[in-house]
Amino acid sequence: MTGAPGGVAVTMGFLNFLLLAVSLLASYGVASHQGGNKRPCPEPQEATDSKFQVAQVWKYKTRPNEEQSTLTILRIESLPKQGVIIHIRVDDIRLRNCTGGPEPNNIAHMPFSRDAIERSVVKLAKEAGAVPEFQDGYDEWRKACGGVYTITVAEAIEANQKTFNAGLGCGPTK
Repeated sequence: MTGAPGGVAVTMGFLNFLLLAVSLLASYGVASHQGGNKRPCPEPQEATDSKFQVAQVWKYKTRPNEEQSTLTILRIESLPKQGVIIHIRVDDIRLRNCTGGPEPNNIAHMPFSRDAIERSVVKLAKEAGAVPEFQDGYDEWRKACGGVYTITVAEAIEANQKTFNAGLGCGPTK
């Protein structure tokens, strides 16, 4: 379960949203690491970066009214065609629920290109925080031969907002 504002727990509906989001990555500024081939996915290699480190918490250029949101670096890897991939968790967001139901306040796993993270972050908030659990989301990403976001974090959250509402049967939100 994922916590939401007001202490509401988000259950299967949100899990279905996450699975939908993973499957729709390719339509929102995402580079795939399978490239349409039916071959097995390449195995990401652990990587290091001179600026970004696992467990860092960063402030980033947020969507309006989410200025307190932060991202936490979960894992850093590389793939030959994509280069460095930075896996993050985003906290203190508000995915508006068009049905009036629970509103998720975090996204547990999002893979980004290093360049997209560089264009998103504004200030290191904490050098070493706790690394939240993300293995389920990561495993789904690997199983789907998922891509990586090449757009900014705020743009990716907005894409997730649209996917969330589409999954609930609602049209686009403003």
